[in-house]
Amino acid sequence: MHYPANVEIGWMAKLIESCGAICSVNIEPVDNSELVESLDSRIRDASGLAKISKNESTKQLREMEVKEASDIINRMINNNEVVSYLTIYIYITAQEESELNSRCKEVEREVQKLKLKIRPVTNFLLQSGFKAVAPFFTIQEDLSKHFKRNILTSTFSGGFLFNTNTFIDKEGYYLGINQNGGIVIFNMWQKDSDRTNSNMVVTGSSGSGKSLAIKHIIYNEYPRSNILIIDAEDEYTYLANNLNGKIIKCGGSNNGQILNPLQIRVTKDDEDKNEFTLHFQFLHTFFEILFPSLNDMDFSILDLALEQLYKKFNITRNTDITKLQNTDFPILEDLYSFLEEKQNTEHNKKYEKLISLLRPIAIGQASCIWNGYTNVKVDTKLTVFNTKDMQEFQIQYKRAQYYNIMSYAWEHLSKNKEEKSILIADECHVLVDPNIPQTLEYVRNISKRARKYNSSIIVITQSIEDFLNEKIKLYGQTLLANSTYKMFFKMDGQDLRDVVKTFGLSKKEEQLIFNSKRGECLLNAGTRKIFATLKIPIEELRLIDENFKNGVKR
Repeated sequence: MHYPANVEIGWMAKLIESCGAICSVNIEPVDNSELVESLDSRIRDASGLAKISKNESTKQLREMEVKEASDIINRMINNNEVVSYLTIYIYITAQEESELNSRCKEVEREVQKLKLKIRPVTNFLLQSGFKAVAPFFTIQEDLSKHFKRNILTSTFSGGFLFNTNTFIDKEGYYLGINQNGGIVIFNMWQKDSDRTNSNMVVTGSSGSGKSLAIKHIIYNEYPRSNILIIDAEDEYTYLANNLNGKIIKCGGSNNGQILNPLQIRVTKDDEDKNEFTLHFQFLHTFFEILFPSLNDMDFSILDLALEQLYKKFNITRNTDITKLQNTDFPILEDLYSFLEEKQNTEHNKKYEKLISLLRPIAIGQASCIWNGYTNVKVDTKLTVFNTKDMQEFQIQYKRAQYYNIMSYAWEHLSKNKEEKSILIADECHVLVDPNIPQTLEYVRNISKRARKYNSSIIVITQSIEDFLNEKIKLYGQTLLANSTYKMFFKMDGQDLRDVVKTFGLSKKEEQLIFNSKRGECLLNAGTRKIFATLKIPIEELRLIDENFKNGVKR
């Protein structure tokens, strides 16, 4: 039987379901050297027959035979592919002869549609044929010598003959299985009419399997993508260590690392806008997060002071930022001292409020978080920004650092369009503040631009309620809805009601999410929806999750 490489995936399962066929597959290893000699002989014979043939159809058949044999030899030699002899037996049963004939014709039609060749077993081989498909299967050599054909093993194994209702992406990796037992091969970078970007939203209650799913994606994306993770719960340290990734502790510990918020970031994202101007927009939001009590007059004073401070450091709108070093920029302590000087020389109390607010983060108890020159570098395929040490700080500090890290990460994601890059924003609800819509607007904006830079933004949250507050709903809904991929893990109550309403889920889909177990989720990929169960090999689990490092979950 000839088995083309582009044959439809799961075709044999369809025969079993629609025609009630019983199938048996026999694979025999082949000595490659002997096969090459046989193929060489076959090419010579077919080439000779093609030259002397007077019939055009016969000539084309022989030429096709030469092409197929040459292709097999090429892949065996250049790709070190293994070839086997393949025989597939299809057994049809029925109660009546007329029904049997009808089913046989249906099978023939289905097989011929796939451009496969099918031959009936002759009468004197029927007994051997029955033995070949019986439950006590034995290899029938008298059948094999008539029907076996050579095939590249990769072509056969890639066909997933018995998979039904599968979700198969090209160049994807094994994610798990669907409700019907069909495999799920997932590729977040695949694009088509309804999969227009690689962004993802992952939501579900604590312990439902969100983090494990993301770790599985990280593990499989790691060889081909640059991955940056904002880790608020110290969830990815074990994984990063096992994959030779880099962990940047930017939570304010004594031995932590600093991302200077006053350092101007260079991004290709808005090439028509001045980097100096964009940075002032970033700083306005950064300080608004930190100090909600600032009013318009305060910001006017702060903006002027910042402009004068940068000028003091020879940085203006016309400065080429790309030529500056990290130590060329001012730090928060410089801003604090500059404001004190302004107050002392101008004898104006309007600076007092800013000075008192800045003191903790410039020279006080929280100065370890932001006061200093940027001393981190993204130079590995996997980088984790760990902020667990910020647990004891107030929520404004956590939000401000989350926003600061996201801005720094986006600078790297937007640098090189030729490389795939992923930003994973875990516990993203930390960033959301209904009174400061600019933070969520920023996430929405970079998620919209991510495709342009061959990047993906993955937002993970236990609840989407924070994204749906009336004050920020415009940005929250857009961010959630515009993500091509969505993974809904176990949840209930208001969280489930929010998801059902926001994404227009059916009653059946709602029940699937409500009744799901750990590791089960409703996966949306564009317009397609499947209920998937994660199936991660134990060898991988040992590497990606500390709970499985001894093989069994603690």
